[in-house]
Amino acid sequence: MAQNKNGRPAPKEIKVPKGLIYKVKHYREGKFTRASEMDISYKEDGNKKKPVIVFIHGGGWTKGDNDQVAWQVFGAAQQGFVAISISYRLLSEAPFPACIEDVKQAIRYLKSLKNELPIDVKRIGVWGYSAGAHLALMVALSPDEEFKTASYNNYNANIKTVMAVSAPTDFVARVKDKGTLTILSKYQNTSMDFLESISPISYINKNQIPVYMLHGTSDPIVKPFHYKNFEKKIHQTQVTNFKLFEFKEAGHMFYFRDSKNVKPIFQEFLQSI
Repeated sequence: MAQNKNGRPAPKEIKVPKGLIYKVKHYREGKFTRASEMDISYKEDGNKKKPVIVFIHGGGWTKGDNDQVAWQVFGAAQQGFVAISISYRLLSEAPFPACIEDVKQAIRYLKSLKNELPIDVKRIGVWGYSAGAHLALMVALSPDEEFKTASYNNYNANIKTVMAVSAPTDFVARVKDKGTLTILSKYQNTSMDFLESISPISYINKNQIPVYMLHGTSDPIVKPFHYKNFEKKIHQTQVTNFKLFEFKEAGHMFYFRDSKNVKPIFQEFLQSI
């Protein structure tokens, strides 16, 4: 798919399945309007409050768009959820931690729509893949006051549960193991405090929400040490509401290629929202 200079693909033609409502909102005003898109879909069945699932796309923080998970949005909407997909500023548009600030603001904005949409704000789950899984974990685990913008600050970014697929969790270990990351500035690569601040592993705590983590044991892009380090700290912290699913010999894209084994886990996740 052709991409513009920012790494964002051209908009897709969205075909809305029969019986679903589909809306596009913007959770942030500014220059990069597509970077603030929020796609919303749900069944046309009255105003009964529904659980919510938010999908965050991957792409190494440098490419991708909310359109690429439209199929997941419509699938979840057909199961009775208010299903959301969100874009965020890519690194060509704003450096870290802007993307983290964006996804947390998106959750607060979503809650501000509680009288407009049939959403149960106490039942929000977030699913993320790859870079999106990193952002999903940052929403789930980092304190509400961190990475908080001035917009919609009457609402919090708290959610109920999270599913992280092929998630980068430990930037400190990544830089120590493989050297500098081209997506980060020189300062960001050399500041342990900064690397810790954007690493989900730094925020593991005994009071955290339930986390579902899926990872391939042969992932060449997000190396297995990410989930192994995360799991180790989970046990050290005595967290009990963590579920890790290792996919043997699987690579980075296993989630989209192994539907037989992934689907039951995803359904369990949906039931936990």
